[in-house]
Amino acid sequence: MEAAVRWSPHSTAERRRFLLVDVAESSLTLNEVNSDLKPGPLSFQPISSRRKLPPFGAFAWSPVQESLVALGHVSGNASVVDLSNEKPRTEQPLTFKTKQQRKCNSVALSSQNWLAVALDKTRSDVCLNIYDVASEAQEPVRRLCPAELVSSVRFFPSQPQEVVATAQRSFIRLYDLRDRSSGSGTRNLQAPTRNINNIAIDPLDENYFASSGSTGDPSVTVWDKRWIAQSSIGSQANGAVFNFSPAVEVAGLTTVWSLRYSGIRRGRLALCASTGEIKVMDMMDANTSPLHTSDYLPSNPYGGASWQSNRYVSRVRKVQEPIRQRGNKGHDDGTRAVAFDWVQKTSPESEQSMLVLRSSREVEVHQMPLVDTHVNVNARQDLSTVRNDVAVLESKPHMGVDQSVANIDQSNAEPTDPVNHTEGSGVLGSNGGLDGVSSADMSHIQKLLAPANVAEERCRRGYGLDCKKNMKVIAGDWHLERLWEIVGRFHDQAADNGMVHAGLDLSYVGVADIWSESAGNLAKRRSPSRKTQVDDAIVGLNNDHDLPAFEGERTDFPEHRQLCLAACGWKFTTDTLEAECQELIERGEYYLSIVQAVLHGYIHIALNLLRTLIRSKTIPNIGLGALLASDTINEEQREMCQWMAADTSDPGLKALLTFLITGDWRDVMKTHYLHLGYRVALGLKYLNDTELSGFMQTETARAIRNGDLEGILLTGLGERSLELFQTYLTRSADLQTVVLATAFTNPRYVDDVRWAMWKETYFDQLQSWRCFHQRARFTVMHARLCRKGLVGTKDEKGKVARPGSHLPSSSSSSSSSSSAPAAPVTLKCNHCQAPLARGQSPLGPSHPATPTNETPRTTQAPTKIQGALAANSGTVCLRCGRHMPRCALCNLWLGTPITSPSLSSASSSTARPSMMKRSSSGASTPIISAARGEEADDDDEDEDEDEDDLADGAGNAAVGGLDSKSSPPPPPFPSNTTTRGKKGKRGKKKEVSLDHFLCFWTAAAGWGSGGWARRKVWCG
Repeated sequence: MEAAVRWSPHSTAERRRFLLVDVAESSLTLNEVNSDLKPGPLSFQPISSRRKLPPFGAFAWSPVQESLVALGHVSGNASVVDLSNEKPRTEQPLTFKTKQQRKCNSVALSSQNWLAVALDKTRSDVCLNIYDVASEAQEPVRRLCPAELVSSVRFFPSQPQEVVATAQRSFIRLYDLRDRSSGSGTRNLQAPTRNINNIAIDPLDENYFASSGSTGDPSVTVWDKRWIAQSSIGSQANGAVFNFSPAVEVAGLTTVWSLRYSGIRRGRLALCASTGEIKVMDMMDANTSPLHTSDYLPSNPYGGASWQSNRYVSRVRKVQEPIRQRGNKGHDDGTRAVAFDWVQKTSPESEQSMLVLRSSREVEVHQMPLVDTHVNVNARQDLSTVRNDVAVLESKPHMGVDQSVANIDQSNAEPTDPVNHTEGSGVLGSNGGLDGVSSADMSHIQKLLAPANVAEERCRRGYGLDCKKNMKVIAGDWHLERLWEIVGRFHDQAADNGMVHAGLDLSYVGVADIWSESAGNLAKRRSPSRKTQVDDAIVGLNNDHDLPAFEGERTDFPEHRQLCLAACGWKFTTDTLEAECQELIERGEYYLSIVQAVLHGYIHIALNLLRTLIRSKTIPNIGLGALLASDTINEEQREMCQWMAADTSDPGLKALLTFLITGDWRDVMKTHYLHLGYRVALGLKYLNDTELSGFMQTETARAIRNGDLEGILLTGLGERSLELFQTYLTRSADLQTVVLATAFTNPRYVDDVRWAMWKETYFDQLQSWRCFHQRARFTVMHARLCRKGLVGTKDEKGKVARPGSHLPSSSSSSSSSSSAPAAPVTLKCNHCQAPLARGQSPLGPSHPATPTNETPRTTQAPTKIQGALAANSGTVCLRCGRHMPRCALCNLWLGTPITSPSLSSASSSTARPSMMKRSSSGASTPIISAARGEEADDDDEDEDEDEDDLADGAGNAAVGGLDSKSSPPPPPFPSNTTTRGKKGKRGKKKEVSLDHFLCFWTAAAGWGSGGWARRKVWCG
């Protein structure tokens, strides 16, 4: 260290002072600022100074008295110098001598006027002395670190009795001066490290402090004193939060000279290196909710363990570049930065000033923003950044002699493109424009602009009706993950009619509705021939699933509680419980796994988990094992649990300690340390019937009022869930999630006009995103989901009923309900409006054809041979013989069989068949075959019905197509049921699968009833 500069902690707006320390000249100078703190050279005048002091290598400014400065001399002595002008300069400073002379490495002054002196190693004396400056005694009040070199020492500002020091060039150690046994070495809090110099403590969060490496090692480590364990010899960086190695650019022998925390912005650390480089690092400790833990962090797609911490470095800035090596060694032009310090009082509030001391002893002011760059997004999704020093430069073309004013105005009126202008690139070209402007490719920014872009991105990634896939798509969003976890559990329970008993279907019914025996519209859930009540179905489902007898609070409704516990995900066997605890451990929820075992009443499982985690040094040993194994806890142990619960931030540990303090899970229920599923399970186990009913009503009302997606556990996906989703939609505008979640029960179990409105609005969004295939896939999967929910239902005679037979028929009292949603669209003939799908209507004219706006151009039916061939090929109407419309791009008849061998093999394989072919113009065109073959999907018994629905759906929009006379002549392409290859062999009839219709159906659903010739976009 050549010199140092320190801003006075006692400065005010009227009196701004700083201290200059010159180690080479052994002088101290107190200065006062004359001008405003603007960027550039600083104008100041000296107030007082002390020169020709004994040689020193360390100093510390008193935090309580501006005139007192402590010095650590090279002889090992420490002195306190008074800079006030009231004292004569010839007065000898207060000196504290050591028994053996050796170098003093560091000194520190506390707010209680205690002086800490760190010395070099000697065998016969201690190396860390604590003196009382206010006392007349010259003997230290505490002696620490016997025969251990101490490199750096600091007092904690708000805890003047606590000291952090580095010892033996290998450890960083914490001392509590109130504990007389702390210096014995048996109860020291320490961590191994090689960074043992320049300790700096964050005054805004004293849990964090930093230290730097020795000479030639430009490394910096940031510590959290809460995680420094006792006597952690041999452990790996216990308590280290960040480790920067190297922290600065390495140029020869590079050393970090000083570390300083901002004091205004939490987590902002600046450092100065021997090369003159000054760097500022902003570190963040994200304030997440207690439930947002590593369980809900996104997985690493490239492998490796997930990020277990919410601490991160948000930004790194360079205030001063390092001085490069020159040919003449030792040359210094006086511009190298040798020291710096933060200015605590700032104006304006958006920036903080920094004093930089040059090797020429000149002082400059630099401004650092306290907040990041302001970002604004307008309705057109244009991203703009706002800073005080941003200047807009318009690149104007070089004006020629013959260029008119109109041409200039026209060029200036062109829309502006996004500009990516980095610092230091503002070089003006010869024509006054800005050289080096990047292109307008900002697609990666557009993904972050608006919620609509997020929804579109999720849609393209497969966000739909697959709960497991949805959890991967929205990984990191805790609320959505909890929603899809609950919906997935409901869906798994409803699979294979798991929630159907005696003709009554309780699928997707929430915990609160099961407890209150309110399943919503029973006409949609109960077979018309059965009169099963909800309570009877609940008892029957307990027997069907072999649920064990309820163990817990005395109740009149044990079956209700057991079925509700199953909906909460309760584990009824030790094997499933241990598997669940192991999954929690793998996700980093260590204490929550212990809570899970204790909550289920298996203390031995909790002790085994705790023993394993402590032995593997996954969690520290804080004495939980003894507390869990004890039958009773005394008052001292309760007090210990209270302060541990106050210090920890882990929600699982807080909940466990709360239970240990009170011994009652009801107190845990009153907190929000555990998510709603755990708290509901606790209520089911430990509340009586009256209390449980009140708890259910209160939590359900709160969830609906706040739009809490986790409240779906209580409301289910029935009628009351729409109220909850209505509130959530108002607050978040996440229409996509609302439609997908409610699609599991609408219109199968719930008949609400809001869902139809939400779905149509979401479909409009899909159309605007051009997600035609995703829209078709959602509609097909939704129809299949509703249809699968009806398959396999047994009637009162034990026979398997047809789909929808256990629901009210059209002739019953509830004729408005339907077993499954109707086909979204219907593929009909453009001429006679008859369905084109096989088996949908008789071939003969059973009713007059629906009149159309255009007059038929021909009434002559095709010949028998032509009609038979065309009918079998699927390109004409089976009723009137009219052709299907032509494709707007390739001119092929819709329904033309596939002839490409590659497409044939693709359609018969298990992979998704190719739906597009390249036309002569290079555009991608769909190839749709209407010829029926064997069933394409072997995994789904309803595939044929889905294909018919899609075939019906595509034709409703084809009403405006071209007929056979108005269309251009077809290309030379066979339209019969068989095809010929290159060698003249006859091919087999091409089968039709779900994806053959998706592109065609998507266009039909998206473009309405307009003519296909006028809707060219669907095919390209």
